[in-house]
Amino acid sequence: MSDDAPPTPIPVGGMPTRSGSVARVLLLSALVATAVVGLAFQLGIGDTVFARPGELLLLYVDVAPVLWFASAAVLLSVFRWQSIDQRFRWVMLATVGAVAVSIVVRLTLFGQSPLVAMLEPFTLGFLVVVAAAIAFTRTRVRRLARGSDAGITLTGIGLGFALVGAGVAIGALRVALTGPPVPPGAVSRYVETSPTTGLLIAATLLMIAGLFWLTDRTRNR
Repeated sequence: MSDDAPPTPIPVGGMPTRSGSVARVLLLSALVATAVVGLAFQLGIGDTVFARPGELLLLYVDVAPVLWFASAAVLLSVFRWQSIDQRFRWVMLATVGAVAVSIVVRLTLFGQSPLVAMLEPFTLGFLVVVAAAIAFTRTRVRRLARGSDAGITLTGIGLGFALVGAGVAIGALRVALTGPPVPPGAVSRYVETSPTTGLLIAATLLMIAGLFWLTDRTRNR
């Protein structure tokens, strides 16, 4: 029997869900969110030039995303008969674990300071990535359970603006508090700067995200 047709449907809002569909939507939305936050972080630190082949791809090769995507796929399969909220709790727990491992690796192997280790797109920012992916997936599943996913595009756009805002904010704080990222072995040239502009941009993007959320909520009452 396939994963998409379990013998006992899992109730969500009084309606059944299919675990295979949940897994696909969650992983795909998390992948998109990872790319959005990574690019927004680059914008926040003021580095949007990728001069070497593969440099953009290497931006996303990080401990936390690799661990999470591997473990999330397993968890969603193992706990596919549980309710969607229970599955998402396991997924979020895996996120915390993956981020913790990433921070330990940065502190021990890379010799980063705790503040630098936290202000990375795929440590602190990765918690936002998975939270947004879960929010999108949960909203889509609940609307499909009601018979239609109308308005899910507005939800996705709103979450996208929120992710860009989070990435820009983390990048601006990184530059202001610890200086811009430097290649391994290079000397960090910390120049004190104010994160005000980056945080204002982030706040504006979050307000736009709020407008999309409010519009979607009003339409779906």
